[in-house]
Amino acid sequence: MKTILGVVLMFSAVSFSQVSSGIINYTTELNKNHIREFIENIKSDPDINIKQKVIQSYNNRVPDYYELHFQKNDSYYFIKNALVKRNIYFVRSKAGLFLYYNNSKINRIIEINSKMGNISHEPLDWKSNNESKMIGEFKCYKATTTETLYSRQGYYYNRDIVAWFTPEIPVKFGPEHYTGLPGLVLEVERKEFTITATKINLNIDKDKLKIKRVGEDEKVISQKEMNERIAEMMKDYNKR
Repeated sequence: MKTILGVVLMFSAVSFSQVSSGIINYTTELNKNHIREFIENIKSDPDINIKQKVIQSYNNRVPDYYELHFQKNDSYYFIKNALVKRNIYFVRSKAGLFLYYNNSKINRIIEINSKMGNISHEPLDWKSNNESKMIGEFKCYKATTTETLYSRQGYYYNRDIVAWFTPEIPVKFGPEHYTGLPGLVLEVERKEFTITATKINLNIDKDKLKIKRVGEDEKVISQKEMNERIAEMMKDYNKR
């Protein structure tokens, strides 16, 4: 992950405590250790063509770009249109294409999944301490959590998450479902990739905001229901 030398900040002449809206740009890139480990593993593949294509795709990797739009209690996180290089094998950041809607007032976190529908996420149980670092001009504090996920192979597993949030921007939003901390999340570290804020635009006109809200009358399934659907899909797939 390349070091971000600074965060571009644009805001009205008000204190951060009066933040009511904003657009945050995030860049997601694969971590070097993950790339190195993956390439080492693929080198043992006996198929030379597959091996070369996979290594080429990782060497030609491209970042993913996302935006977080928020106003008062609502936020919407989505991927921006990415340029595709023709006739070149490449991989993206593995962060996914799913959209996220969050209402911080009622702790409602919804993943908008084109295949599964609207999926509710439970708020994460964060633990934080006094460990800090600077991201751009903001002092950020470290928070950690572990989330439990369901594999397509039919088992549960844990994934460790590290988030860096800044109380200087006192909103409880962040990328994906990594929300609920006492300050804007500027960076998220996962084993495969890192999400980092690269541009912050605060207190902007509401006509510039794109927030797709999930209404209370819209169908939303739980993560347990999603896991059951995945299990059924894999069962049907294995019967073929």
